[in-house]
Amino acid sequence: MNQTGDTQLAESLEGTEQTHGGVLSRLRQALPSVGPGAVGGVISTVCCLLPAVALAIGLTGGLAAAFVNLGRFRVYGLLVGLGITALSMWLSLRRSRQCCTPEEYKRRQIAVPLTMLVSFGIVYGLVMYLVLPLLHKMD
Repeated sequence: MNQTGDTQLAESLEGTEQTHGGVLSRLRQALPSVGPGAVGGVISTVCCLLPAVALAIGLTGGLAAAFVNLGRFRVYGLLVGLGITALSMWLSLRRSRQCCTPEEYKRRQIAVPLTMLVSFGIVYGLVMYLVLPLLHKMD
């Protein structure tokens, strides 16, 4: 894109932000919170995802049996994933306290945990109830 196109894009985004009350700027601030929640969701599903992937790609024998035995650690995986998400929330809020105004910090106290927990739930639900059944159908 050339300089004129970049300027026009920036101006159109600024105009959009003004008409929607800064929704885009709040979305940009909340976006970094999605990653840690998604990572926690993926870690929570590893115990169930690895056996399904192993069977879907055709692994057999001892390795597949070892992966299948991971299913009994489902609760522990869920706790580790939630723990990683909670640790990410704490670190993010701690960093926000140091660099934000008090009003901005109060907003982030709600937005950051909510964004992380929602992204955790979406990833966990998608993997457990959409991806895994599809992988089991491939067997």
